[in-house]
This record gives sequence, C-alpha cells and structure tokens, in this order.
Amino acid sequence: MRKYIPIFLFILSILLLIPGLTKPLMTIEATIDKREMIDLGASLLVKPGQSSGFIQDMVQSLVKKLDIEGEVTVFQSTRSLLATMRELISNGHIVVGVLIGIFGLVIPLFKIFLVILSLLIKSPQMTATLLKTNAVLSKWSMSDVFVMAILVAFLAINANEYADDVLQMRAKLHEGFYYFSGYCLLAIAASQTMEWQHKPVKLQ
Repeated sequence: MRKYIPIFLFILSILLLIPGLTKPLMTIEATIDKREMIDLGASLLVKPGQSSGFIQDMVQSLVKKLDIEGEVTVFQSTRSLLATMRELISNGHIVVGVLIGIFGLVIPLFKIFLVILSLLIKSPQMTATLLKTNAVLSKWSMSDVFVMAILVAFLAINANEYADDVLQMRAKLHEGFYYFSGYCLLAIAASQTMEWQHKPVKLQ
C-alpha cells in the first residue's frame, strides 16, 4: 500500500495544477492620487524660470472648490499562468513564453509520468532507467522557481504601496497562486517519498 503513496500524491498534485494554470495568479494595479495628479499637471505648465506661485494658487483654489478626492486607476492587469504565456507569445516574446511552458509545465508533467510509470512496471532495470531520467529532468524543472518569482514580485510591488510618489503600485495574489504552490509542494513530497522507497536504486 505504501508503494502507491507517491502515485496518490502525484495525482493530487495534477488536480491542483489544472486550476493553478487557468485561474488568476496575481493582479497588478497602478493608481494616481487625483490631487497629486492635478499638482503634477500644474507643475508642467510652469515654464523654466517662471514663478509657479500664481498657477499653484489657482490649482489649490480649484481643488478646494471641486472637492477632488480619491484615486484614479491607470493600469490594472489580472493574469493566469496560461494567459501570461499566451500574452508573451502573442506580443512577440515567443522564446520567453515557450521556455516558461517547457520548464514550468511540460517537464514537471513528464516527470510525474515517468515516476508513475516506474512505480507501476515490475522490471527493476526499467525502473532504474526511468528514475535516472527523472533525476536528470529534475535539474530542469523550474515550477518551484516560478512560485518564488511570483512571491518576490508580489512583495516588491507592495513594498512601494505606501511610498510618497504620484504613482502607487499594488499587487494582490489570487487562488491560482495557491493552487500552483500546492501543486509544487505535493510534487516535491511525492518525489521525496518515491526516492525513500527506492533507496537501493542508485541515482546518478
């Protein structure tokens, strides 16, 4: 029964991978404070060497009369992993989009297939060959790297959320990120379990 634990974990990881690819990963939003936007526009009206006092007074008076408050969203983007790959390819970044698909999707799925096949067949030699191939491919699987890259981007964008700038950047993680992270964790757990069960097999 313990032999099939890695298979169960791999199957569960695939079930998490499907929504991890199709559901939104993260939303990036850029906003501008209305008051600061008007002040910035007023400063652009001032010619070099000209005093800005009159224009600034006029702008402040206008802001008070119109009671301008709040923010304006100038950019907002919500993407899933598959949508990101399609957008990269459609915008001409074919190499980047294809590499993300190969290293983040194709190779991990192929590794899962090899491991499940190695656990089902009864030939020790074939099992050893499949596990060696899986060990080689593990060096090229980067799904966990993508998770860390998304998390770093999320933290880096939100680090500027309260900065005293005209443009404010915010990021929000969605369910796709958690599904994809769960897939990575289960796939790693399954691989470790499989290696423990095949310790006599020497991997190179």
